[in-house]
Amino acid sequence: MNQYVSAYLPLVDFLADCLGENTEVVLHDLTDCRQPVVAIRNGHISGRSVGSPITDLSLRVLKAASFEQVPYQVNYQGAAQNGHLLKSSAYFIKDDSGRFVGMLCINTDYHDLVASRDLLNRVIAMCKVPSEGAAVSETPNRNVQELVINHIRRACPEIDLIAETMQQKEKMELVEQLNDMGTFLIKGAIGYVAEALHVSVPTIYRYLNLVKKENR
Repeated sequence: MNQYVSAYLPLVDFLADCLGENTEVVLHDLTDCRQPVVAIRNGHISGRSVGSPITDLSLRVLKAASFEQVPYQVNYQGAAQNGHLLKSSAYFIKDDSGRFVGMLCINTDYHDLVASRDLLNRVIAMCKVPSEGAAVSETPNRNVQELVINHIRRACPEIDLIAETMQQKEKMELVEQLNDMGTFLIKGAIGYVAEALHVSVPTIYRYLNLVKKENR
């Protein structure tokens, strides 16, 4: 075995133990292209063992001399003998003269992840789970005050910043929106709205009367 390649032998077991049984770790000695696989863990993924022949990737790298431009190639797609797709990466091993002498390769079978994702997608579709961008139509509240404040913030998200500077017309428009939302059907809501808008309770009653007259 090439001495530069043999230096990577401990990494084969280290990476395999870290990454688990769904990841194959292979060390190639490309100074002997007939039987370049000199160490392998989790060979069940590709069906290879020590002494297996050179791969098409190794041949392409040798032919194109891409190892001269980059030290490694990551996250390219491979395929196992059983048809499972693999996420593959290869580190190019060179000697002191820059000659390409080996590769340390990692091949992860992500078939189970894809199958789990597809199952979740089917369950989500079946349950009609709303997407993240869907409009919020219901918010659980711990008490009446929280419910009213949530209504106000839904109608006017920036209320905390502009309440003190709002004009009367703007406050009336907000009261109208809250009325349409059914906020004032809740006992005690008028007091919380008045507090949020920095006005008196009678003022909110007056706004409501004006809104109701305009909508007749």
